Amino acid sequence: MNNFLKLSFLFLLILSAQPLWAGRADWSFLPSSTIFKPLIGDPREPQMGLVGYLDQLKYEGQVGSTLEMVRYSPSDDTQYAWGLFASGYILLGEDGATFPMLDGDFYIGTYFSGSFGPISLRLAALHESTHLGDSFQTTINGTLQSNQLPLFYSGAGGAPITVTYTRENADLTLSFQPEEMLRLYAGIGMWDQPLIENVSNPVFAAFGTEIYSPYWMIDSSAMRAYVTGALQWKGDQNVWDKEVQVGLQWKASKAADRAIRISILYYDGLSQFGQFYNVPDTHLALATFFDF
Repeated sequence: MNNFLKLSFLFLLILSAQPLWAGRADWSFLPSSTIFKPLIGDPREPQMGLVGYLDQLKYEGQVGSTLEMVRYSPSDDTQYAWGLFASGYILLGEDGATFPMLDGDFYIGTYFSGSFGPISLRLAALHESTHLGDSFQTTINGTLQSNQLPLFYSGAGGAPITVTYTRENADLTLSFQPEEMLRLYAGIGMWDQPLIENVSNPVFAAFGTEIYSPYWMIDSSAMRAYVTGALQWKGDQNVWDKEVQVGLQWKASKAADRAIRISILYYDGLSQFGQFYNVPDTHLALATFFDF
């Protein structure tokens, strides 16, 4: 992670040397959008959202955003940028009129991105920290302890790890969008250490697509249907995680970046939440996302 930050600083110094670039340079600081568009079907893309499981008593809250710090646009149609991102994911259960917290995952990172016509790429490095929810913690003789096997997950296929952990990764994602209604992407990355002990494969990969319908107008706003598919390969767990979304996207206008999405999603794999990394998770959910 430290080496990545050093390379980030060096990259910024190179960009600041404008004589090295031929032609007119256009610099933008804190632009309102990102040149690498968010992967709306990725379950761990920084975004704002609320997810309610339809077949289980669980709920997710997602709070995240990406901030493009600086953008460089040469005289051709290419663009380059550097930015930061952060996100938090909270998993809640339900116990009568209360909603106990089961898990909280937090991410923070930095990235470089480039855009070359229909192709864009993003090189990112992130830090992840995950914490067992307070509903699984008890106080014994004044000492806070974690329950080793919460009844909520008995028989679910594996116990939570019941400790906090932190780790880092670096990943590269390539996106291809030949037209407005179709996008394909693929990515590969590596963790600094495998999640499971005695496993030497820290590599992970992702593949996905976004398919959109033509817009139709509602007064002065625009709406369209969409479908996303996401596949995630986790080498340290030897598993494919799968998610499909079918929904509607509503914008103030066709050209607007901000949108509200309402979707039905289906997920199958191991849990995305770190404290339950070895727990099988298959669910159907109703989700609302807020794109900024």
